[in-house]
Amino acid sequence: MASKLTDAKIKGLKAPASGQVEHADSDVPGLRVRIGASGVKTFILRKRIAGKLRNITLGRYDERRFGLAAARRKARVLVSDIEAGKPLDKATVPTNAAPTIRSLMPAYLASKSHLRSYREIERIAKCHILPALGDRIADAVTRGEVTAFVDGIEAPTMARAVHAQLSAFYSWAMPRLDALPANPCRDAGRPAKPRSRDRVLTDAELAALWRYAGTEAAPWGPGFRLLILTGKRREELFQANWSEFDLEAGEWRIPPDRVKNDTTDIVPLSAPALAILKALPRKGAKLFPTRTKARAEDAGPSGYSKALDRFRAEVDKALGRAPLTGKDRWSYHDIRRTLGSGLQRLGVRFEVTEAVLNHTSGSRGGVAGVYQRHDWKAEKRAALEDWGRFVLRLARPKSKPHARKSE
Repeated sequence: MASKLTDAKIKGLKAPASGQVEHADSDVPGLRVRIGASGVKTFILRKRIAGKLRNITLGRYDERRFGLAAARRKARVLVSDIEAGKPLDKATVPTNAAPTIRSLMPAYLASKSHLRSYREIERIAKCHILPALGDRIADAVTRGEVTAFVDGIEAPTMARAVHAQLSAFYSWAMPRLDALPANPCRDAGRPAKPRSRDRVLTDAELAALWRYAGTEAAPWGPGFRLLILTGKRREELFQANWSEFDLEAGEWRIPPDRVKNDTTDIVPLSAPALAILKALPRKGAKLFPTRTKARAEDAGPSGYSKALDRFRAEVDKALGRAPLTGKDRWSYHDIRRTLGSGLQRLGVRFEVTEAVLNHTSGSRGGVAGVYQRHDWKAEKRAALEDWGRFVLRLARPKSKPHARKSE
């Protein structure tokens, strides 16, 4: 039964557990507000046309952009056109033209497709921005909502990256949004720059991580062991293609478009790394192909955070300690830092360590980098072989002393 709708009533509508519920307006016959399980509220006009009831979508409810008064005006215009005999396909069907962040995002990403950082921009959009804000009308998002959204991201570095990408999106969108007074990210709270981490895995943690990784199947078990042995970044490894590997030559060539400093990274493969790679099954182009049917066949694995949490828990368990929290927990990048620190412990020259990590700072930065063209390939191979042997010795189960026989 129709009742008089008000904006207050519409704002207070509760989402059903499933399906959709409609609430009719007594002021404009046929006007209804529909609310689904997601909580999204949409105005529709139900009108009999040529003997058949038709549902015509007027637009999504938004208190600022498209409230009840605006929906009533537009519904009356449409009813007048239809009753005057104007065909529906030629009637002016009023819509809430305000675009959502989700509807604008494809064009924004297309504008960034030429950038080397495109993959990271796309990943942040799909993994963080769209799930949280995708269905919001773009010019209705406030700086308070941006602040709350970014504050909810646990990792400080990622929170800053998400804030930066959302701000870049709004800078691009501003000319396309007439009602947007300013970039809502401009005055929103921005996470402070995190302090540089110096966390490395202890020998006990490294040994426990290596041993547990040997119990897990691909991608995570072999993946974590290869991270330990090569010191490569997470995405560099888990998004790698088989075409980058020459197992006979014992080399992995990471192309410039997948490397942070835009140069081919030649990674010598130690004996333990080669053994892991040769044992992996080949199922498509990816070294570690996705196991999710909904994703593209040429995609790498997903679920990095869950895998990291599981491996952390197993390392804590193996060491018989309470789970570490906050900054005490180790991360993917800390594995890379552990290799760099470990090579220094083994007496590897600083320049070689920098080359292994493919850093362009330090000994390879500035003027030195212009004139320093040696690729350190032989030295890198020797360093990684030494590191591989060190890791295997470290993770080898300690033999128990035998009891002496009584004479």
